[in-house]
Amino acid sequence: MNSAVIDLNFVIHILLAIGMGGLIGLEREHKRKKPRVIAGVRTFPLTSITGVLFSFLSAEIGLHLIEVGVIVFGGFALLLAYLKYEIHTIGITTPVALFITFILGVFIQQGFSIEAAFVTIIVTTLLLTKERLHSIAQDLGG
Repeated sequence: MNSAVIDLNFVIHILLAIGMGGLIGLEREHKRKKPRVIAGVRTFPLTSITGVLFSFLSAEIGLHLIEVGVIVFGGFALLLAYLKYEIHTIGITTPVALFITFILGVFIQQGFSIEAAFVTIIVTTLLLTKERLHSIAQDLGG
């Protein structure tokens, strides 16, 4: 009976990861100006699911998989930044958002789902308000 509760929690965590990662991924794709999207509606949920899995396995088998995940997704973020540079796309917002999305999965599995949801809302809001924030920055710059 106890394992059924653990399984249900695991399923809920995966579903939350899909939703939160999916929200960020949708934002990354919604204003597609170029035909190529390097990371979007599929990559971000997969990244948050990986955070849940690494955190779950870390607790279950006692390995330091969260730390490994931080290194791996830090490397993915650097690779993504390099790919964006190669196709002449400026900015590192998507790589940073990808890294944060991995951490969101870890938060969810660690029992910080409300905090993860709050961070997801903040990240998505920052991503959605790019033009407005750039306009404010230009206005402040004189």
